[in-house]
Amino acid sequence: MSSENKSLPKATYDIQLTSEALQSIEQLAAVNYSPRKIALYLQVSERGFMALWKNPEHEIRRAYDRGQLVAKFEVDQKLLDTAKKGNITAAQQYEKSRQANEIENLKEQMLYG
Repeated sequence: MSSENKSLPKATYDIQLTSEALQSIEQLAAVNYSPRKIALYLQVSERGFMALWKNPEHEIRRAYDRGQLVAKFEVDQKLLDTAKKGNITAAQQYEKSRQANEIENLKEQMLYG
């Protein structure tokens, strides 16, 4: 085997998604479907989908992250509303979520400045 064959370029994946498919990614991510399950749902190459999903700048990953963020916001917003009405359990859960977000923000500050 020649040295040329040993260093073949990595496969590139060209998965073209419609705005409806990107919206589906957001919705499925919001209910915690894994990227592999989403690829199956969309009937696209799992390997290609995962390769693109691993790139934080790709539209697939951005749609996935946005779906999870929007869902978390909606839950946190309802939790806050319930806590404001005097529900002690909701207040405790909200505080726990707030602390987790604060830790995540500090990690990002340390990593990205």
